[in-house]
Amino acid sequence: MESQTYLYFAYGSNLNPERMRRRIPDARPVGRATLRGWRLVERLYADIEKARGGRVEGVLYLVTPTELRRLDAYEGYPNIYNCVKVIVHAELMGNRMTRYRIPAFTYAMTPSTRKERNGKHYPEDYRIVCATGARYWGLPNAFGALKPVKEKRSWFTLGGGS
Repeated sequence: MESQTYLYFAYGSNLNPERMRRRIPDARPVGRATLRGWRLVERLYADIEKARGGRVEGVLYLVTPTELRRLDAYEGYPNIYNCVKVIVHAELMGNRMTRYRIPAFTYAMTPSTRKERNGKHYPEDYRIVCATGARYWGLPNAFGALKPVKEKRSWFTLGGGS
């Protein structure tokens, strides 16, 4: 059994829990997290880049070395995406009142991939996968594919009053 684990900050399509279960089924979500000083950029697929005052919302996952190798393959590391060490502000175990500064890793496009994909929009199916993941985790939808969910309530009274 592998004892070493890593914390992975997921954004983009890896916000979607179904996609993560297919890619790295043994990964365990730790909590929602914010990457400060970076911004989300649309370059055919989701990318991040450093930006003063920026914020990227995502989810922190615990992954094993085996899952890390699978994730590297899915992300096209090191040709399409680089692996980047970051510090995130995370909610742990569902506690939304306290955020912890935690070292993690994530992926950012390589300079050559950025140049090649700059200005290219997300495919619509990718946009939906990302937006569905953001909704699942209760994160702001930075992908624009889904309409807001309106809460449906029917009010009624018991016993004849109106």
